Amino acid sequence: MQGFVWLENDRRLQAERAVLQAEAATVRARLESELNAALSLSLGLSSFVLADPDFSETAFEQVAASLVRVQPAIRSVVLAPDNVIRLVYPRVGNEKALGLRYLDTPTQREAVLRLMRELRPVIAGPIELVQGGVGIVNRIPIVFTAPGGATRYWGLAAVAIDPRPIFERAGLGANGLHGDRPFALRGKDGLGAEGEVFLGQAALFDDPAAVVMDVVIPGGTWQLAMRPSPQRAAGWGWAMEMLIVAAALSAGGLAAYSLSAHQRIRAMALSDSLTGLANRRQFHAAGEELFALARRTRRPLTLLNLDIDDFKAVNDAFGHAGGDAVLVQVAQALKACCRESDLIGRVGGDEFLLLLPDTAPGPTLDALLQRLRAAVGAVLPDMPPPARPGVSIGVAACSHNTPTLDALMRQADETMYRAKATAGALGESA
Repeated sequence: MQGFVWLENDRRLQAERAVLQAEAATVRARLESELNAALSLSLGLSSFVLADPDFSETAFEQVAASLVRVQPAIRSVVLAPDNVIRLVYPRVGNEKALGLRYLDTPTQREAVLRLMRELRPVIAGPIELVQGGVGIVNRIPIVFTAPGGATRYWGLAAVAIDPRPIFERAGLGANGLHGDRPFALRGKDGLGAEGEVFLGQAALFDDPAAVVMDVVIPGGTWQLAMRPSPQRAAGWGWAMEMLIVAAALSAGGLAAYSLSAHQRIRAMALSDSLTGLANRRQFHAAGEELFALARRTRRPLTLLNLDIDDFKAVNDAFGHAGGDAVLVQVAQALKACCRESDLIGRVGGDEFLLLLPDTAPGPTLDALLQRLRAAVGAVLPDMPPPARPGVSIGVAACSHNTPTLDALMRQADETMYRAKATAGALGESA
């Protein structure tokens, strides 16, 4: 009996740890995506200065406003020639930062000296900002290179973000819990295992039951630690006693637990790690059920294929991290426009599919298309021509011409490309 109990306990622990590792990996992916997308936007400031050293304050504000529009978590955008903050956006609320001399500020001096020495991005934080509140700051050295190879350090660009909404979107609460699992983050200033713990329960890094993973951020790393819920562990201690009394009943419970763990891991594998939407595999599986139901009940069903035009221009202007931030916000905009019964998936780099039960061509669908275009357009970066992204939407309604879901998807794909071609022709004629 004791051997049976030990074996089942070992199987339970393995299943629990697999679920814990999968959940921690999901949290890590969300943190990396959100942080890299927000903090890497400061690279665009460096390009802006290098392209036009005699830029005007108005031009700076336009560029900074575009960055904030792409990533609302940004608290401030700064340019500091000769390591003195001369320009900040938005100015309102950040007036105290103007005129700050980094090298004369003890809390900032070492980080800026390191930036000048290594000439690579340096992250700071979470820290108390001069203008108030907590922020994570990514600083980028701006260096001019002469034709002969000589370099001149111009100063730095910096983007400060509010980390709280990023932590919240990753499921990390201020109470130190992810759901019911304790967690901790360390690596202040991007120092990884050498950095301070700044969120959660520090003791987890010494807990052998915890899972520890590196979180890669611009210019450094953090570490995430997560362990099983104490309540679950306590509950299992009670279950162990019950096992000795009723092994068969407990075995059934363990089988159910293992099945639950398997289902949770499978659900994570079917979601797009960047946006949280269904990936292609999950979309097709769930879509087959909706398609079969529509055919059986003869209810209308419409598929939309949505593709961002000139998305390469977004990546070119803001980097892939900035592009990821746009995709996350597009996904959120789509969910805000749709019903819970609608199925939304990200099936390609910038391609989204929306399957709409009980929706037929007509005024209702037209109104939805208008809302979708407005919502997606609102989160796309505002860039000057010719790099001005838009959105093309292909529409396909279930009919006798679409006997399968794949046929419906092909039709929506074809209409999307026709819409894209029409938009391109209009743009060229304009």
